Amino acid sequence: MRIDPQCSEDSGTPRQPAARGGARSRAAAAAAKRDDPGADPGRSQNPAALDADTGRPRPNGADERPDQDKADSRARPDRADGRTGEIERLFELTADPLATISPEGRFTLLNPAWEQLLGRSREELRAASIADLLHPDDAEQALAAIHADSPLENMTSRYRHIDGSWRWLMWSARRDGDTWYATAKDVTDRMWLERQALHDPLTRLPNRLLFMDRARQAIARLHRSGNAVAMLFIDLDRFKAVNDNLGHSVGDRLLVAISERLAELMRDSDTVARLGGDEFVILAEDVESDDEALALAQRVLDALDRPVALGSATVAMLASVGISISRDHLLDPEAMLREADLAMYRAKSAQGPRVQLFDESLRQELSTHAQIELRLRDALPRRELMLAYQPIMRLAGGQVVGCEALVRWLPTGPRDGVRAGDEMLPSTFLPPVENSELIVQIGNWVLHSACAQAAAWRRNGIAMPVSVNVSGRELTELDLAERVREELVYYRLPASALRLEVSEDAVLRDPERARAALTDVKRLGVSIALDKFGSDHFSLGMPSNLPLDIVKLDRALTASLAQSTEKRAMFAAAIALAKQARVTAVAVGIETQRQLAVARELDCAIGQGFLLHTPATPERVRLRYATPSLTSAPWRPLVRIRGIDRR
Repeated sequence: MRIDPQCSEDSGTPRQPAARGGARSRAAAAAAKRDDPGADPGRSQNPAALDADTGRPRPNGADERPDQDKADSRARPDRADGRTGEIERLFELTADPLATISPEGRFTLLNPAWEQLLGRSREELRAASIADLLHPDDAEQALAAIHADSPLENMTSRYRHIDGSWRWLMWSARRDGDTWYATAKDVTDRMWLERQALHDPLTRLPNRLLFMDRARQAIARLHRSGNAVAMLFIDLDRFKAVNDNLGHSVGDRLLVAISERLAELMRDSDTVARLGGDEFVILAEDVESDDEALALAQRVLDALDRPVALGSATVAMLASVGISISRDHLLDPEAMLREADLAMYRAKSAQGPRVQLFDESLRQELSTHAQIELRLRDALPRRELMLAYQPIMRLAGGQVVGCEALVRWLPTGPRDGVRAGDEMLPSTFLPPVENSELIVQIGNWVLHSACAQAAAWRRNGIAMPVSVNVSGRELTELDLAERVREELVYYRLPASALRLEVSEDAVLRDPERARAALTDVKRLGVSIALDKFGSDHFSLGMPSNLPLDIVKLDRALTASLAQSTEKRAMFAAAIALAKQARVTAVAVGIETQRQLAVARELDCAIGQGFLLHTPATPERVRLRYATPSLTSAPWRPLVRIRGIDRR
C-alpha cells in the first residue's frame, strides 16, 4: 500500500502542520524565499519538505523520506509474496499444459493439466525423457527444436497417452538461459477432424484436397529451386477382378497394402495420395530430369508387381502410370493433374503395364479437349444437344423391350438436311468434361428430356423403359435419387418408365458412394443397368454389392464373337453369370448377322446394335417391332418435349 507522505505512518491520519497562518507563516515563507532566491514564486513548496518548527526547507538528507522508505520496504515484500502466490495459482489452474524444459529434453516443471492430458503424474513425466513420450515420426523435429535457440511457434507433435493413444499438442516456447518456457494446446480433436477432411479414410493417405494444396505449394517454390515438379497418376489394372472374385474386404486390404508400398518409395519431400477407387497420385519435388521421373514410375511398377499375400489369396497388380513434369511456377496444379491423367489413359490403351510421359502430342490432344469444353458450354443454351433413341430388342422375334437415350452434339447448330457425319458422338465430347460441372448440367438435361419423351410415348400408348446414362460425377457427388424422383413426379411417370445405366468406371470412382446412390434409386422402383460389363478381360465377375437388374456386355466381346474363341468363351461365361445372379444380359454392339447368330446360339435373349436398329429420332424410331434384317433410315437429331420439337 502506497503511504501518502502527508499521513502518519502509524495511524494513517493527516499530519498536522506546525505553523498555520499569521506572522509566523509569512515569516517562514519569506525566510524560504531568502534561502532559495531561484525558487519559483508562483510554485508552492511541498509541506513535507519544510521544517515543522522553522517552516524552512530541510537540508538534503534531513527530510522524513527515510522513515517513509522503511514503510515502503516493509510493504513491498508483502506485495511480492502476493504476486508470487497469484502466479503460482495461475500456473496450477491453467487448463492448457504449461512446462519448463531443460536443454537435454526433460520436463523440469509442469502444471496439473499434463496429468489430465496424458494420464500420467507429473513425477512420472519429469522422470521420463521427452523423447520417450513423443511419436517416433515427430521425435526428430521436436528434439531438434529443443536443442536450437530459436523461439517455437505453433509446432505440432504427438505424445503418447498412458492408454497407448496419441494426443496432438501445438507448442509455443521461448528460451531463457538454459530453460525453455513453453505453453501447449491440445489440438487432438481438431487434427482428427482435419485428417478426416484431408485424408482417405481407408488408406489414411492424403486425399485429393490435401494433395492439390501440397502441389500448389510445390509449384510455387519452383522459381527458387530451378528444378522441376513431377506428378505421377497411377491407375491399377484389373483391380475390379479382385473385388468381384475375392470380395470387397480383400480389395480394401489390397489397397492398404499398395498404399504402404507406395509410401515406402517416397522421400520426405514427396507426397502420395489416393484420389479414389483404384487411382493413386504421386507428387515428387526437386526432380532434375525426365529420366528421374521415369525411374520413379518404374519403381512404382516394380513395387506393385511383387505379390501381396491376402489371407489364402496372393495377388500381384499391374498398373498404368502417366507422368506430367513442370518447371513453370505459375502452372495450375489442376492442369498438371489433367496432363498426368491423360498420359495415364494413353499408357493404359497401349495394353499391359506401361509408363507414358505427357508429351507434345498429348498437349495437342489436351488443347483440343479444352476447346471442346469451351464450345460445349454454349451447347445447351443454343440447343445444340439432341437425343437419339436406340431400341433394345429381343433377339428372337424383334420385340422392342426398351430404348436407350443417346446424346448427340451439333456444334454448328441444328438445321434442315443434317448429314450423318455432321454430329459429334458422346465418346468425342464427353470425356473432356467428365470431371467438370458441365457433365452435371448435361446429365440433368438428358434426364429431363428423356423423361419428357417417355411421357409423350406413353400418351400414345407406347409404354417401355427409357435408359439414361449416368456419369461417375453424377453418381457420387449428387443426390441422384432425389433428381430422379423429381422428374418422375413432374412428368407423372411410373418408376418402371425409367432405367439408369452406369459404367464400371463410374462405379469404381467411389464404390461405396456409388452403391449407396444406386440403392436409393432402386428403392424408387427404377431399374439399374451396368454398362460395359466385361470390358476388362480379367474382371469378369458379377458385382454382388450393386442392386442390378441388367448387365450390358461390352461391345468388344460382341465384336469378336465370330473371330475369337476366347471372346466367345468369355461371352458365354458372362451370360451364365447373369443367369446365376438373376439379372438380364444384353449383348451390345450387334452389327453383323454372324454376331447375331452367335449371340442367339450362346443363349443371349436381348440385344442392341446397328444391325437391329440404328439410333433415331422419336418420330423415326420403331418401338413396337423391328426385324434384324432392316435398319432405320439415317436419323435426324430431334427430341420432342411436350409436343414441341426441339432442334
